[in-house]
Amino acid sequence: MFNGILAIIFIIVGISIGIVYNKFVIKDYPDYKRRFGYFITIVIFIALSLVIYVIISIKSGINSTINKYSVKLEQYVNYNYPENEFVKNGLDLKEINNDISKINKSVDDLKSILPNHRELGVNKTFYYLLSNYAIKELQKRLTVINYSAKMINTFSDKNNVLTVSSVTNGLRIKIIKLVNTISLIIVSIFILMVIIYIIFTLNIVRREKNI
Repeated sequence: MFNGILAIIFIIVGISIGIVYNKFVIKDYPDYKRRFGYFITIVIFIALSLVIYVIISIKSGINSTINKYSVKLEQYVNYNYPENEFVKNGLDLKEINNDISKINKSVDDLKSILPNHRELGVNKTFYYLLSNYAIKELQKRLTVINYSAKMINTFSDKNNVLTVSSVTNGLRIKIIKLVNTISLIIVSIFILMVIIYIIFTLNIVRREKNI
């Protein structure tokens, strides 16, 4: 998940950006602030580059794990429940239309054949946090089937049929999308903090030049 060479590259990039910023901005700081300004600028840009590196590495590792266990999940269900009606035939969304009772029963049946965290060999909190989120998304999508029964659904195949394969793939897509969104939010927060620092330093330089 973590790559030492890549981490060094990110650090070098952070230092380089900090040096350039020092050369063009912090050099105009007041004398008594300049040395500290040089130091803190380098620290801030190194920190930002490391945060981006860590988030990218963690996101990549989690997404890889999700891809791996989505395949394992599909294999588990197909192997252990070959005679299950849903496993054998899937669920044609055109047939259930807006029948909420059928939708709820289908979701309940699906949840009943899913393995627990021990059977998949994953962390309990991580597994149930993501699986519960994905199941709720599935149920929410199923309850908005329109009257013409033509539904574009992340969890169905091209024939608008729910199958073990389409559901596990849908769960994978939804969870990866959630992980990517969280990663983007975290990186955006740190970038915003750096932008605030840049605005702060530019104001100091502007005031110094006016003096």
